[in-house]
Amino acid sequence: VLNITISGHTRPPPLTTVGNLPFRRVCKEYGVDITCGEMALCEDLLQANASEWALLKRHHTEDIFGVQVCANSPLRVAKTVELISSECDVDFIDLNVGCPIDLVYNKGAGSALMDRAVRLEQMVQAMVAVSSVPISVKVRIGTSESKITGKALCERLSKTGVSHLAMHGRTRQQR
Repeated sequence: VLNITISGHTRPPPLTTVGNLPFRRVCKEYGVDITCGEMALCEDLLQANASEWALLKRHHTEDIFGVQVCANSPLRVAKTVELISSECDVDFIDLNVGCPIDLVYNKGAGSALMDRAVRLEQMVQAMVAVSSVPISVKVRIGTSESKITGKALCERLSKTGVSHLAMHGRTRQQR
């Protein structure tokens, strides 16, 4: 497994609908070190959706490149990570546990996983077990101001073999 040093490197967060290949190329021109593709839905990747697979495409100027996936089950995310590991040129795979979009949240993925710690832990363990590249996870501080669980969740996930944890400084309700 590749060891990626994050400290001292610039890395914009994965940006849904904005973080596409042309945007990442511009970021590289301005000196960004680490890039990450837009969030891809595991369900669509497993169904061979061409537009979803296009989100995982790397440009030759991207020195350190990762992809971000979103899922709601350990089996689905593990199968997707296996496919990405064998079919794509990536340096890391990031699990999105921060997406606030209702369509994603209502399916039990994205920030909905913030309230399902056991399932999330199982998903990350499954990813780590099958991946040939480092696994990272992006969470929020919580789903609402009355459910600030991000720190405790990160402490729990740090024991799963995950390589990097990132926290978005807002709740799901704050978007």
